[in-house]
Amino acid sequence: MAKDFTKYYDTSRVTTREIGQAIEDMMNTAKNSRRNFERRWYDNNFFDDGHHFRYLSRLQNKIVDLSEKASLYSPMRAIPKASRQIRGVANLLTSQNYVPVVYPEKVEKANYPGVQQLDPNSGQMVMSYPEYEQAMNEAKNVAKRAGHWIEEEFKAQELESKLALMTVLSAKNYVSYLHIFPDAEREKIRTVVRDAFDVYLMGELNEIEDSPYVFIDHPKVISEIKANELFDKEQRDKINPDNRHASSEIKEAYMKGKYGREFNDDNSATLILREAYLKEHLNADNAKVIKKQKDGAEILKDKNEGDIVYRQAYVAGNIELYDKYVDLPGYPIVDLRLEPGPMYGVSLIERFIPTNKSLDMIVSRLERHAHTMTVGVWLKRQGEQFNLSNAAGGQVVEYKSVPPVQAQVAPLPAHLFNYINLLDKYIEEQGVSTTTLGKIPQGVKAAKAIESLKESEYANLVIAQRQFKKAVKRIAEKFLDYADKYFVTPQTVYYLEKGEPTYFDIVGKSAMDKREELKVPVEGDVTPLSKEYRVDIEVQTGLGYTREGQKAAAKELGDYMIQLAQLGIIPPQVVTTYIETLLEAYQFGPVSEVMEQLDEFQQQGQVSDPQMDKIKLAMAEVIKDTGIADRNEDRDVEKAKVGAAQAMTDIMKAQGGQNAGANR
Repeated sequence: MAKDFTKYYDTSRVTTREIGQAIEDMMNTAKNSRRNFERRWYDNNFFDDGHHFRYLSRLQNKIVDLSEKASLYSPMRAIPKASRQIRGVANLLTSQNYVPVVYPEKVEKANYPGVQQLDPNSGQMVMSYPEYEQAMNEAKNVAKRAGHWIEEEFKAQELESKLALMTVLSAKNYVSYLHIFPDAEREKIRTVVRDAFDVYLMGELNEIEDSPYVFIDHPKVISEIKANELFDKEQRDKINPDNRHASSEIKEAYMKGKYGREFNDDNSATLILREAYLKEHLNADNAKVIKKQKDGAEILKDKNEGDIVYRQAYVAGNIELYDKYVDLPGYPIVDLRLEPGPMYGVSLIERFIPTNKSLDMIVSRLERHAHTMTVGVWLKRQGEQFNLSNAAGGQVVEYKSVPPVQAQVAPLPAHLFNYINLLDKYIEEQGVSTTTLGKIPQGVKAAKAIESLKESEYANLVIAQRQFKKAVKRIAEKFLDYADKYFVTPQTVYYLEKGEPTYFDIVGKSAMDKREELKVPVEGDVTPLSKEYRVDIEVQTGLGYTREGQKAAAKELGDYMIQLAQLGIIPPQVVTTYIETLLEAYQFGPVSEVMEQLDEFQQQGQVSDPQMDKIKLAMAEVIKDTGIADRNEDRDVEKAKVGAAQAMTDIMKAQGGQNAGANR
């Protein structure tokens, strides 16, 4: 169990006028504890930008770039293999589909009465529960719709792109964050990616929720701050712009070195806005303050003394603008780390930098040697004078007495190139060479062999993949938390299922219950979204990692399913459904049109209602002609069966002849 640091940072007795200074003190503690990490984040960012010879000097307290002294004849080349490797890891992690799955709510069977019914198979009375089965189906339908809403919300938030950015930032700085907050006015959910510099917490802890505080700093246009009605009007008038890129001094140096200093006018001037979240234990002091708020009853609902409550404050320029207690189940932020452990650690790119720098120096020396061979080395006696000039016909050498001699440059030894190959191997061991660099062994042409190589690389990222899945799950849970409370008006959700659009309405469950209390219930079939839903993330790897692998796997599985259908183990409709997936894997154009024609063909092959009426009429005539209506001998019954079968055969043949004539 994690140690509770909340009691050491207790702000329950701190008033609103004092909260700004209290936050500043905690902020200084967080800055001092992570200063060494910030310097490494700075170097990692510049290294990823291609500035391999730039660093922040601790002695001179300034940026030093060794490549500034480089020239054409003394180059310092940066080989961006480390940057390519971390993006290869990001590509492999984000190549999978992370589908949210919502579990249905538990339905108690004891709450629904049973009904005695006659079992047609055994002929005995059995107990059935139709209301229970109906409730189970409704719970499954609600869970399915909630899962579809989360999936569509991920698309609306462009979460795939944001997760890709978070993965790259985590590879550079070990950790990145997704800031999730509700827009109560528009009843929407907003998401913003934050890097490691923007979020302050206790970095030695393993989870965000273990930290007693979380501060999110980001520049904000000062006119927007002054226009925010949530902030205290008198305090808003006291703020002044600082036009900084970040509150971190090291990130400020990085942003200035990369983008330069901004000279903003009055309309675009910015100020660092600090959004602070503080954890407090519920006691008599903060309970009095919470009860005075409009939503105090909701915050204190199901809360006992000693339970955790969250306090939200906004501070700009050490001036407190807002201070309220909020109804949150946790911090509105989700972290992404590629491995478990403390919040701050050694990033992925740091493991590449030493080897990559060695590769940079070797390649730079090779290029310098190439320039030396091109220019040449001349030998001359002391005191001798000669002049070299280039003419259209070649090089002209003028001398007085002793002719100059061009020295022979020794060839490069073979071990130097072996060393380069060794450095490449070291870099590839830390990353994913096949996925990143396309390095497929010679002779490997089959799709299965390439898929095996991809699978082996993905197996090396099991820990990172689990961390990625964990982050996506927490994001989905945050979405449900905010939708439960802030979605008051029903909203329509659209999604495609088998090529057909499907619609349904959603609303927050807490908002729905409150509307019922106010006697303004939600009308129609509306799906409630509850924070109590249990969410899991299903990783869909698909049929393969490459397009050729997907085609080969789809064809192999299709052949197997056809064999099962011929044996009668699976219905033919399953094969029809799979054909759609097969066409998508082969990227066939009009898949929906092909499936519609296939459905029409299947319907034509089945017995229609008019055909069934003809079959019944033929069977009645056979029964009348044989006279078995008045007799019960088994022989007559068999004759009737044969006659009925013959009648069905004749009708189907006639129908087939009509279809053939129509086709002609």
